[in-house]
Amino acid sequence: MNIFFTQKNKYKVNDSIENVRSEIKLIVNRRWYDSSKNITGKIYDDNSFRLTHKWSFVIIDWIERSPAYLNGTLSADNNKTIINTTLRPNSGFVLFFYLLTILFLCELFGVDTFSEGDKIFKLLFFPFFNLILFGLIRMYTTRLRNRFEKMLHVSREQ
Repeated sequence: MNIFFTQKNKYKVNDSIENVRSEIKLIVNRRWYDSSKNITGKIYDDNSFRLTHKWSFVIIDWIERSPAYLNGTLSADNNKTIINTTLRPNSGFVLFFYLLTILFLCELFGVDTFSEGDKIFKLLFFPFFNLILFGLIRMYTTRLRNRFEKMLHVSREQ
């Protein structure tokens, strides 16, 4: 995991790339009312794909909708398929996390900010809310990765 909470994973599947591609197509072609797995996405012609949560926060085109995104590519290796994935949270979560961190550091070192209130309250509120936000980021990304692994019956390589 890096400072943007992005995770890279690699999976090796003992199946042909066509079969893995068709399994991913089964995931992305689910009906909208089939919410049992809460996962949807797109698969592209260049053997890349993008999976997200089915239910989103907002319906505004220029704002990221899903709480987490899993981007991946398929590549062939003899009779096996290598799946390289990048899992990242919503950019708004990351931006808000670092904004709260900056506000906390400003309060800690006595820099005036736009926030009003008691200093001790702000010194307790900012880390507490950041901890909750970090938990949400981890929860959404982990759930998306676990659903992907469960639906394709794969496990991460170390």
